[in-house]
Amino acid sequence: MPSLQNEESVTLYRSRRLILKEYDCAERFAAKAAEAGWPSAGELPAEPSTGTPRRSSWELASGTFVTLFQVPERRLAYVAVLSMLGREAAAHLLSLPLASLELAGLEVWTDEELIGAVSAASDPDEHAAALIRAGLGAPGEIAEPWVRAFFAAVRHPSEEVRTAGIEAIMYAGWPRFAELLRAMAKEDPSRSIRKLAKRNASVLEARAV
Repeated sequence: MPSLQNEESVTLYRSRRLILKEYDCAERFAAKAAEAGWPSAGELPAEPSTGTPRRSSWELASGTFVTLFQVPERRLAYVAVLSMLGREAAAHLLSLPLASLELAGLEVWTDEELIGAVSAASDPDEHAAALIRAGLGAPGEIAEPWVRAFFAAVRHPSEEVRTAGIEAIMYAGWPRFAELLRAMAKEDPSRSIRKLAKRNASVLEARAV
């Protein structure tokens, strides 16, 4: 059986991420996974220096895993299905951990809540945090509310918000946003943000090939 430790040696397709409203949720989710009969596929610790989240995985079916990601420095947790069987299989099986989250009393951010929090943010810190959540929880296909949020973010007067906007765009992973990042790489008043935008535009362009 493939494990979390060797998952990087194979191609895994990811479902949409489910963003949780609670960070300290590992024990409750693990208990529901055990009740469902999903064998543990291992855990990997967080690496704050590289921004790598803590990962705990269970096998839903052969070649398909549900993984709980926890980002300690942001008190942020989310769940996704990873599958060797293709993106459609990962998306289809996402209903299983979603049901387990509901049974564990763990609430998931809805689309309306993700975007609403961006619009309602009252300061740069809150705005940046909301953008990161929205980027992580973005749908697989481009959606207009996210487009508006991302365009507004990269034009925001706060460097913190513009930087978070780039990170959110990369989490969403939509190649069409490479053009926006290219423009940002030329026009942003901050040298560090111009460099960040240029580097990430190249990443999105490579995904489109």
